[in-house]
Amino acid sequence: MTGATWNPARILFDHGLWWNYGGIHPFYAAFWTSLTFFDALAVLLLLARPRAGLLLTALIIVCDVLVNASAGIIYGFDLPSFAAQCIFMVFVLGTVGRAWQGHERLSAPAR
Repeated sequence: MTGATWNPARILFDHGLWWNYGGIHPFYAAFWTSLTFFDALAVLLLLARPRAGLLLTALIIVCDVLVNASAGIIYGFDLPSFAAQCIFMVFVLGTVGRAWQGHERLSAPAR
């Protein structure tokens, strides 16, 4: 997630909060800009409140893939990037349950 924070943050620093990504619909611009903050929040939550971080991470990647699929249909796909993102989503969704259970075991009182 820390790496995922880099691209939106770089774009934000380079172009500012209200950049329209070259003229796309404001929904997409607002969503992609918001990732700067939500990705960073997910990283912090993974460290401080792991279950909340897991939920937010899963929610972010699912929403991001859906939004990017929609944008890809309208504006055209960057297929390698979209494929990598889909693979990452499968990884997150495939491991979030195990991470949730692992946190449960770690936070259980010792006997």
